[in-house]
Amino acid sequence: MDSAKNLSTSFSTMRNLAMGSVLALLLVALAAGFLVYRAYENSGRRVYVVGQTGSVAALSAPTTETHTAYEARNLVRNFMQTMFGHDQYTYKANLDAALPLIEGRGGRRIYDGFTRGQVLQNYERYAARNVVTVDSVSIDMNHRPWSGRVYIKQRIFIGGEQKEPLPLAAKFNLTETNRSDANPYGLLITNFDYIPYNPQVSREELQALKEQEADRQRALLEAQRSAGAVAPDGDAPTTQPAPALPAAPGK
Repeated sequence: MDSAKNLSTSFSTMRNLAMGSVLALLLVALAAGFLVYRAYENSGRRVYVVGQTGSVAALSAPTTETHTAYEARNLVRNFMQTMFGHDQYTYKANLDAALPLIEGRGGRRIYDGFTRGQVLQNYERYAARNVVTVDSVSIDMNHRPWSGRVYIKQRIFIGGEQKEPLPLAAKFNLTETNRSDANPYGLLITNFDYIPYNPQVSREELQALKEQEADRQRALLEAQRSAGAVAPDGDAPTTQPAPALPAAPGK
């Protein structure tokens, strides 16, 4: 009887030892896996990729953030207003702010157009400025690659005089990128290309331009009268042609 009792006790002890060993092995395996994961993650963070938007870790933690059409429209609106709207004092700063929002090839294409058109030189020569109004931005985020179109008007001012608005439109794609101080949107404009856009100038704006030109002519006439330059027969004086507009971005 004692032998049977001792055998049962031994069996229970061995079973408990086996279960304890299995549990300990499981805990060791989990701990080892966690340590390997942390070591792999930390080693990856020591490798950096340098790009236009800054330096980022080669291994990025998974993200569940999503981009909205509202955020995408803000990106495009901000890009167009800073890339195309400036004067001689804000030209460089605006381009520095806009270029990180677009891929390198597209940004260089726009900048080269400004250089060929001598935009900065014309700003300085005529004390001009370009004010951008965004008419509309449409974004399609239902299909990848995301795509969109933007329509703007450029209003050139030379001194206090506004010239006829210059419309501009473009199509583009959007890709996801790392957020940074230079690009807080986490989106990048790609495949930027100009498209036709010829909206009608509103009746109010045409009237304002006519009144502005009439005021300019009256002021010029008064100045010439004060200088004794009016012809004896009362003919209207010959006016000098207005200086050329700052060049529009090359397409």
